[in-house]
Amino acid sequence: MKQTKRLGVPLLVTLLVALPLSVGAGGAAAEAPRATTGSIMIPAAAFTPSSNDWEYDNSGLDLITSTGGNFLAPLSFPVPVVNIRRIILYALDNTGAAVCLTLYRSSPATDHEVLASWTCTTDSTDDPQVVSTTAINPKAVNTAVQAPYLWVNLGPGHALYGVKVIYSY
Repeated sequence: MKQTKRLGVPLLVTLLVALPLSVGAGGAAAEAPRATTGSIMIPAAAFTPSSNDWEYDNSGLDLITSTGGNFLAPLSFPVPVVNIRRIILYALDNTGAAVCLTLYRSSPATDHEVLASWTCTTDSTDDPQVVSTTAINPKAVNTAVQAPYLWVNLGPGHALYGVKVIYSY
């Protein structure tokens, strides 16, 4: 019986010495904070024309123009600071000209805006055509001082179905 106690004590001391190496100051293992990823879908219904000169039909499901035109939609996130990770465009482009989407980050207090990203379709019969980009710079948006928005350029006969923005915070 005495031999078992002698082996148990060194084992217990070894475990107690090793324990502080894996436990943080608060008594729990320290973990790096993890980013939460979210996404928002901006429907065609959210886009408004940049001019009264465009002839278009916005049914909510899709935005179609017979003359071509530029359309804008604001971005709204559930938290004030996000990093935009990916933008996905859903559109119809079967006429030879591209549907192009641009992300702007404006600063109303300074009357300044930054072109943060853009992506364009390629001539295709896919309906919808799905294109995306992760080339976004700057990725960070602070909605307390910045107003992000999307600008889409549609040619005659093109259709916009929506845009998905994937972000983290």
